[in-house]
Amino acid sequence: MTQSHGSQNIEAQNKALFHRWFGQAWNAGHYEVAHEVISPQMRVHGAGGQPVEMGPDGLIGLISTWRGAFPDGQMVSSGLIAEGDLVAALLTWRGTQQGDFYGAPASGRSVVCTSIGLDRIENGIIVDGWGELDMVGMMQQLGAMPPIGPGSSAKGQSAEWGSAEQVVAGPANGDEKAVVAAFIGAFNTGDLSSVQAEGFREYGPVYGTSDAEGAARVLGELRAAMPDLHYAVDSSVTLSEGDLVVIHGVLSGTYSGSSLWSSTPNGKSVSWTQTELLRVKSGKVLERWVCTDNMALLTQIGLLGGGA
Repeated sequence: MTQSHGSQNIEAQNKALFHRWFGQAWNAGHYEVAHEVISPQMRVHGAGGQPVEMGPDGLIGLISTWRGAFPDGQMVSSGLIAEGDLVAALLTWRGTQQGDFYGAPASGRSVVCTSIGLDRIENGIIVDGWGELDMVGMMQQLGAMPPIGPGSSAKGQSAEWGSAEQVVAGPANGDEKAVVAAFIGAFNTGDLSSVQAEGFREYGPVYGTSDAEGAARVLGELRAAMPDLHYAVDSSVTLSEGDLVVIHGVLSGTYSGSSLWSSTPNGKSVSWTQTELLRVKSGKVLERWVCTDNMALLTQIGLLGGGA
């Protein structure tokens, strides 16, 4: 994608604002920055099931909940991309629980929680935010949830993203967004093999996936449980930089098929949100970082309280 110098300047400024927000508010506890960079009408469209009020005070409440429970907690970005008024970040939170966290008492345990954050910035102010995080995996690490579901934490495996290096955009090599649209089309037909590049890697602690075989396994399990499974991507919050694309959307289906992760089919409509970062190479997807609202999914299929 060719960008004008003006667009590049805006995107650089938006990235700088994103770094400031996480560095000062999340990592240093300087909550006053929220009133400088968050719109009073900011809309929070998703935060892994956490209740978040609108505007700066809502974000301050969210951050203070995390920092109160994990005083040594740090949010680290391993990838940041921008296009127009959108910025997305590949994030990892690490900390040691010293206080109550959504009802989970202090455990002294160290946790890793991966997430993808997506913000819309207008005139230097954040006006919309989308966030997906591996909340179930984090609570399992704290001993506050049983080891259920497909995630890496449930299997006693590393909850890290799994990609060792900083994720940096490479040169654009075609219409990356069209390639990703084809990838989602293949997802909806149940066969990703034709849209995966040789050496495809998947970084998905929420699903416990790391390669093409794992991606096919999870997709097969979901489609067997929900034969009408459909992934609808929101084009208004799709962005790309170089060979990287970020998408956000909703998966939905009717749980009328096979048992999913030891739960019992209940015939109910199920829906949950998902955000992912994909790297395109030679017309196919080479790498995929995926984060999903696993709390909503596991609740609706009856593995967690409230979904039966």
